[in-house]
Amino acid sequence: MKTIQLWMWALVLTICCSTALTSCSDDDPVTPPTEPKPIVLKGEAAVEWTKNHLDSLVDVYMADCGNLLDPDMTRDLLRCIGYTRLNVLDYREAGWLIDSVVFIRLMDRAAEANNKTILFTMGMYGCGKTTSLNNNPELKKLADEVGVISEGAYNNVAYFDEMVPKSGKRGFEPHLLYVYNDAETGYTNCMERLIHSNRAVTCEAYIAVFPQFKGRVEYIEEHYPDMKFYCLDNNHNNGGKRVTNEEAKLWDYSMTEDLKQKLYAIKQSYIDSGKLNAEQIKALN
Repeated sequence: MKTIQLWMWALVLTICCSTALTSCSDDDPVTPPTEPKPIVLKGEAAVEWTKNHLDSLVDVYMADCGNLLDPDMTRDLLRCIGYTRLNVLDYREAGWLIDSVVFIRLMDRAAEANNKTILFTMGMYGCGKTTSLNNNPELKKLADEVGVISEGAYNNVAYFDEMVPKSGKRGFEPHLLYVYNDAETGYTNCMERLIHSNRAVTCEAYIAVFPQFKGRVEYIEEHYPDMKFYCLDNNHNNGGKRVTNEEAKLWDYSMTEDLKQKLYAIKQSYIDSGKLNAEQIKALN
């Protein structure tokens, strides 16, 4: 995943700190400088703050994002008001605000370059979209050449149904990369990502979302018959094998009681391993 450069973080911090500074008169006694208290804003307060700084935040993101819209990266811009990657729900709506403007700006940039192509990625949390893409040279080349990449799980198909028409109205040709992994491997990948990047997915959320992808191939075929569609099977982290749509329709998204218990056991095994810190464990509960 692409990272934002240090100078960009400095700019974000400047944006944040500017809202908290107060002026002093010449008559004030000279006192040693003190570290400013961190600003912590959540929920609606975070949304309002983001609205007031939206242009600056988008400028920071656009300076180093290439052709990529990545919601994880846009939310990272909110660290200075309390986002830690462990509290996504508190900053989800604020992040969506940034996403909506970045998406338009990326399309503007691509249109200026006469490259009206867009690649959407889709797949359950931890399925291995990036790995699967990198293991398929033809698709990696596509990702490098399209005007815009919209990266995400798109577990909520209604959000996908909003994004595709937005790009279509601008004359963009859509492509879709859809990746599958089995639930046990996918959730294990999520736990490993929690260790290394501090991004948490609760077991309850994983259990609730996983079945939402059932019938997704059929849905895409019905609603977007002209969309270029690539299915990659990364079952058991096998690297992401390209399969046909008919083969992808056999992917198992059932969530049985036995499978739920296996996922909870995976979660507990990581908690017991000592690999997670107290804040990460708290975010899983």
